[in-house]
Amino acid sequence: MLTVSGIETFYGASQALFGLSLEVGAREVVTLMGRNGMGKTTTVHSITGITPVGGGEIRFEGRQIHRLPSFRIGQAGIALVPEGRQVFPNLTVRENLIATAANRARRSEPWTVDRILVMFPALEARFGVMANLLSGGEQQMLAIGRALMTNPRLLILDEATEGLAPLVRRDIWACLENLKRDGQAILVIDKNVNDLARVADRHYVVEKGRNVWSGTSAEIHENPGLLHEKLKL
Repeated sequence: MLTVSGIETFYGASQALFGLSLEVGAREVVTLMGRNGMGKTTTVHSITGITPVGGGEIRFEGRQIHRLPSFRIGQAGIALVPEGRQVFPNLTVRENLIATAANRARRSEPWTVDRILVMFPALEARFGVMANLLSGGEQQMLAIGRALMTNPRLLILDEATEGLAPLVRRDIWACLENLKRDGQAILVIDKNVNDLARVADRHYVVEKGRNVWSGTSAEIHENPGLLHEKLKL
């Protein structure tokens, strides 16, 4: 579904990614892991067109997308839940959910506001509240719901549970497990190694803008210390 081939990304004269590659197949959950400042968010921004790619290629469902503007990449079927959530602060929960709603893939059972509220019941009681008045956990649920309302083929979550309370993290992981069962392709960045190993199919570790390891959850379960070694935790 998504193929990132040897991309190089720059911020001015400073190079951030050095030939980084990864793939996400249909119905797969794939993780991108690494310590802070290693290039994870830059990779996400390169995929979604926020940061231009200086070399290499990105293809989505066979179509070259790395020269497209962000809104075209979104229309192609990639939805981002960004680091820091970035909900629309002066819109209500309802308005955030419907602001970018679309069903370009013409799914027979698209995501609707009612389906989002079933997945995240905490949002129902806050339905008419401005997003800037929500807790961090509620904002993250809203950001995920807003992304799902575009009915994406690929959902990307950058720092899925960062800074959230344990009970909220549990709800987010439960959401991702439900989405996986439904066949949603997901690329997720997070630091909770045990949860990632349980939910995801495959993993990539990035260090200083380069791939340093890739493998499956089966490999991690066979060698529980593997990821900690690769991540240098």
